[in-house]
Amino acid sequence: MRLSEDRINSIAGKIARQLVKTRAVQTKANLRQVTAWVEKPIMEDLAREDDIDQKVTDYIDGLQNKPPEGSYDYQALFQKKKEELSRRRGFKI
Repeated sequence: MRLSEDRINSIAGKIARQLVKTRAVQTKANLRQVTAWVEKPIMEDLAREDDIDQKVTDYIDGLQNKPPEGSYDYQALFQKKKEELSRRRGFKI
């Protein structure tokens, strides 16, 4: 399930509040800045995953005998190629 940007911001806000509250992070920055600091790697990670998904989709679209989209074979091929590409890029899914 894909999270919306608003939901990610909400989760990052909760994490930031907890980090500041427990003094796991000591900063003079305001809570909004700490939230942005927490949110940034999450958004970057999702962008990398989107890029990998697009590369896999492009690969499958380029096949002459591609399985029908949504079929079990398509999903299995998609997952296999996504894992392969992720591994090559050093990205853990």
